[in-house]
Amino acid sequence: MRGGDTMDGGDDDLALHPVRSIAIGYRDTAPEFATTRRAEIEARWTAEVAANPALFNGSVLLFEDVALSDGTLTATGVPIDYAGFSAFKAWGGPEPRLMNLFGAAAIVSAEGHLLLGRMAQSTDDPGMVKLAGGTPDRADIVDGRVDIVASIARELAEETGLCAEDASAGELLAHIDFPSCAIMQVLRFPASTADLMAGMSAHLAASEDPELSGIAVARTRSDGGVLGSPRYTRAIARHLLPA
Repeated sequence: MRGGDTMDGGDDDLALHPVRSIAIGYRDTAPEFATTRRAEIEARWTAEVAANPALFNGSVLLFEDVALSDGTLTATGVPIDYAGFSAFKAWGGPEPRLMNLFGAAAIVSAEGHLLLGRMAQSTDDPGMVKLAGGTPDRADIVDGRVDIVASIARELAEETGLCAEDASAGELLAHIDFPSCAIMQVLRFPASTADLMAGMSAHLAASEDPELSGIAVARTRSDGGVLGSPRYTRAIARHLLPA
């Protein structure tokens, strides 16, 4: 569950855009800054790992030329190691063509509550409350295309134990906040808030290295967990929840 998390701003920062179709290709070429600034990236990563030894330098995707026109989202995914990805976020997007595009699940219970995850200490944003989801990787590439909806379902299952197929899949919404672009799918589950929380908590308890340390419930857009969350999480809470 990785993603861009710059904070605050007014209502303009919370704008959502409907996504009706997605066409994201893939090119197996690392972004330029990952090569030209490699020494800086490695020095920064060494310091990050020293502060948090649980961090893992796996492979993820950044995205070039992200565009949303008439409800169609287009982009091209390119590979990068997590050290470079972490530097990209910290540096505020060192290449204008690149964005941190990621999928996230808006888990809605039968009562209409929004269930959020609290990030574990082993992650690079410990304690932060936000939607379940994460940065796509090579596992999300199918026939040369990056499948964001499948990525959302995969991350949902890994982080919470929930199955997207058990929910009524609702709208896809984009929150664009350079250098980040969150693609959120509303998933309405027939189960109650209490039952969903019980299942998710059991999943976390059974996981050897969970990305989440706990579950938070937002009943209104002004709940404390929402107010301290990233803008994309606050945007979907404003869209789905009462004041």
